[in-house]
Amino acid sequence: MNKTAVFYGILVTIVILALIVSANINKSTERKARFASFVIEQLSSPDTTNTYGKNLQVIHGIHSKDQLLNVMRGFTEALGVKCEFCHDLQDFPSDAKPQKRVARIMIKMVDNINSNFLNDPQKEKVSCFTCHRGQETPGLTFAR
Repeated sequence: MNKTAVFYGILVTIVILALIVSANINKSTERKARFASFVIEQLSSPDTTNTYGKNLQVIHGIHSKDQLLNVMRGFTEALGVKCEFCHDLQDFPSDAKPQKRVARIMIKMVDNINSNFLNDPQKEKVSCFTCHRGQETPGLTFAR
């Protein structure tokens, strides 16, 4: 093979790999946004009761394990953390970790913003992902 053919072969391979990586990044962002919607849905739910879970103080309308897990996945995806970031793995309902207490404050903040400033159904709601974008610490820029 001549050098030109090898060069174009490598170039095509690089372009294909870049497209694959780009598609995976978009899927990851879509997944995070989808789980964020579970959080928003529960925060905006008129149902203020819980029949599943323990020590749920700011999230309401939880009636199944799947519902609770989807909301928790929303938090872990939005912050790029695992369960143990907020929870004591030996006692999940415990309030021992300060991150869990901060999370409750931030959940109330998100609910307040959505309820009082973005209560028009046509307006996009905010979630943990809006600021955190998969990071423990919220970013300073808001790219769309």
